[in-house]
Amino acid sequence: MSKKGEKLQESPIILVHGLRGSPLGLREIKRDLEKVGYKVYAPAVPPFAGAKPLEAYSNETYADFLANFIKKKKLKKPILIGHSMGSIIVAVTAERYPELVGERIILMSPISTKPAKFFAALTPLSALFPARLVDYLTTRYLFVPKDRTLFRKALAITHDCSNDHPPKKRDILASAKFSAFSSITDFDFLQKTLLLAGETDRLIKKSATEQLAKKLGATAIFIPDSGHLHNYEKPHETATEIIRFLSA
Repeated sequence: MSKKGEKLQESPIILVHGLRGSPLGLREIKRDLEKVGYKVYAPAVPPFAGAKPLEAYSNETYADFLANFIKKKKLKKPILIGHSMGSIIVAVTAERYPELVGERIILMSPISTKPAKFFAALTPLSALFPARLVDYLTTRYLFVPKDRTLFRKALAITHDCSNDHPPKKRDILASAKFSAFSSITDFDFLQKTLLLAGETDRLIKKSATEQLAKKLGATAIFIPDSGHLHNYEKPHETATEIIRFLSA
């Protein structure tokens, strides 16, 4: 690794999971990043995985949550990496607290545009359905590779995440509404940015992510044979692209 890459390894990384997620869903990526020398944090994002619920779920409260985590851990200019809804949280934190955030951020399965109206309306309603049913339907819809064994593994991770200290339905609903009606295009930030997405993301079109990359002057990389769940489908390939971006 280059000297510049070695210097960046002094910066800690914060992995920010998405809606109905948990740090468990990012553990393989976390492990790969730690193997090359990064100190990696993966906090539970409210209201999931045992995190204290927020009084409200908004751009401001999520940015405050992540900023307070950085301050509490006394982290110096961490590299923020967010997946799906986590990409929104990273973007708004980079905009509101640029003095706390490192010079590079990575947005995985970025919410490059607001989801289609049908999906935006369905996402909050899904909070009212049985968790295992939502786990199966969302994984089945978002999963791309034609690999039954890998699908079962992804579904098991989805179950693990939703069973990790499940929050009250009202908090899931409020967070889902935030996720469904926000996008990265709402924010203005200056960090050098990598948009890392699956080649066949069924939630956010590739063209939308390419347009966002052009707007931000960002790098866009698409991982073959994967979609919105590329962190489950191709975790090692995902980690490799992250390391390559941070080492350049």
